[in-house]
Amino acid sequence: MRQKRGQGRTDKMVEVLRRWQGLERDAINTTAEIMEKTENLLIRQIMEIIRNDSVQHHRVQQFLIDTMTKKPVRLAPEDMAEIWSEIEAHDELERETIAIAKELKEECADPVARIILDYLIVDEQKHDTILGQLEELKRHMSKLA
Repeated sequence: MRQKRGQGRTDKMVEVLRRWQGLERDAINTTAEIMEKTENLLIRQIMEIIRNDSVQHHRVQQFLIDTMTKKPVRLAPEDMAEIWSEIEAHDELERETIAIAKELKEECADPVARIILDYLIVDEQKHDTILGQLEELKRHMSKLA
């Protein structure tokens, strides 16, 4: 009985992820259409950012679908131990870029540049966050070992 409920949840998640992928494909198409209709550099840049994010979201959603339907992800402590110092160094770079972008935004009076700097700050913070989550997973795995 438990197996069927678990499989039902997985099936539902896959269904929702596939529907979400359809929305991402629509976003890819509509942003491309908007880009074709305008010569405005700011609008084109924003649409390109959104389009690229949608492409990446679609890929990540497919990764989730594949891990649920084909081959689950396995992560061993050794997998992280091999490259952890490089991950920590990269995270330090992410934090440095955030600091630089915040400093630049503080000095910036141009509203267009501030919009783009805000985007960059949020995106870099997102990278720092996901690396922090990876570190939490590493800590959790070390407690289990």
